[in-house]
Amino acid sequence: MYSAGATGAQSAYARGASAQAAAQPAQQVQQQAQQQAQRIRVRNHYDILVGEGFRGTKRDRPTDRSLPPSLKRQVKESAVYADLQRMERKLDWTIARKRAELMDSMGKPPRVKRTLRVFVSNTCANQPFQLEQKDGGAAEELDGGDELDARTKEKAAQEVPSWTLRIEGRLLDPSFRSRAGAALSAQATASRIGAHKFSNLIKSCVVELERDPALYPDGGQGDVVEWHRPAPAVAPQPPVPGTGGSTATEHPLIHSAEPALDGFEIKRTGSVPVKAKIVLYPLYVPERYSVAQPLAQLLDVQEDTRAGVLSALWGYIKSRRLLDDNDHRVVRLDAPLQALFRTPTINFHHIPEVLHRFLHPPQPIVLEYVVHTDKAEHKHPFAFDIELEMDDWAVRTRQHNVLARFDANSATSNEIAALDEQIAQTAMTIRNRAAARQFFTSFAQDPQQHLHTWIASQARDLDTLLGTAHGGRGDGAGGVADFGAEEMRHAETFQGAWVNEAVIVTESQRLAQRLQELQSRPRAEAK
Repeated sequence: MYSAGATGAQSAYARGASAQAAAQPAQQVQQQAQQQAQRIRVRNHYDILVGEGFRGTKRDRPTDRSLPPSLKRQVKESAVYADLQRMERKLDWTIARKRAELMDSMGKPPRVKRTLRVFVSNTCANQPFQLEQKDGGAAEELDGGDELDARTKEKAAQEVPSWTLRIEGRLLDPSFRSRAGAALSAQATASRIGAHKFSNLIKSCVVELERDPALYPDGGQGDVVEWHRPAPAVAPQPPVPGTGGSTATEHPLIHSAEPALDGFEIKRTGSVPVKAKIVLYPLYVPERYSVAQPLAQLLDVQEDTRAGVLSALWGYIKSRRLLDDNDHRVVRLDAPLQALFRTPTINFHHIPEVLHRFLHPPQPIVLEYVVHTDKAEHKHPFAFDIELEMDDWAVRTRQHNVLARFDANSATSNEIAALDEQIAQTAMTIRNRAAARQFFTSFAQDPQQHLHTWIASQARDLDTLLGTAHGGRGDGAGGVADFGAEEMRHAETFQGAWVNEAVIVTESQRLAQRLQELQSRPRAEAK
């Protein structure tokens, strides 16, 4: 009985053990399948991230045009490419500096002196000598003895003696202009394209006539004639390049409601000579001022722009060393300046305000002329030249043309950009080929060490790309997982900058875990 019972129990135990053994492989297979599926999902996720990173890299155009230094040992000609790059950098720096200088100089265009030549003349009509000549000719036509026709006499009685005063001005071309430029200037002047006219070069013109009040009892109403430059209706337009030499060197015309004029005419009745006083106020750009006599003697400047007078005063202060030694913003005036400014010291930024009291409008140009009525046309024996300082638009036009060549949208710039992109693509291809050559050379020399190094490098690149740590020994924070067993044995490994980062990350993780435990504890106690 005992043996039979024992045998039955053993057989039952054996059947249970075999069933349990059969169930364990099924559970292991299921766990392995789940782990494999999890690994596949993680790998697919990483592949997506890596693919997006590579696609983003491909979308960006390469800009690095340098070659690897190791290429010089294999290809000696690569040193020539490095020399060309060095020359290109030097040329780019020079062009950028010149462009900055041009842009800075365009804000302060150079000035050139031009001459405005003024002509004064007068013509007569219906003067006694002219009527006598006309009557004499008519009498000869009527056989010299017949009387004039009644209508001819009536017409002669209606004709009143008169004279016309003409004031004309013309801007002379520079003497240094070439023949081609002079021809283009003449063509532009003939077509009135951008040519300077007299009314655009003066602000005002006043003519005073000295007529006998006994002969002209009108109270002197027509003895003073004034013309003032009208206010511009639109902003001034720059000269149009390529329309002629005159256009390139002249100041842009200021358009107004009235047309520009080459001169003025004043017509009056009379048959006796008349004295005329012509007062011209030239147009200065920028505005010029007449300096008060005491300050003009001190600075040796009679007339100049506001900036010119201030510059002369600054030169006087520097030459006399009038700046305060402790505070350079303060000027300690000497005796002549104290007599003018009536203060012992003055701040330099207050000088322009004080200097304004010593600046007055420039002196006008006065011309004397006598209107002659004994000839049909009389011209003044002299012409009057007025010196004007104007912007040198020839230089400015050349500067504009040079800057236009550096336009990013020009054909030359687009061609250079296309060549740069092609060079960058070629340089990237060369770098890839050089890296591949180095890779296979290292593999051929020591395959085992090369594979270990390559796998470690790939692991570090993947960690850098994904921002995580994979592989290696340990699960420490920072870069511990990126080191191999041999590197972990050396003390220098733990003296790098990554140690501080690892400590910060580890402590942050520990504090976060502790905070989570403290937050979850009240919930457990409440339950």
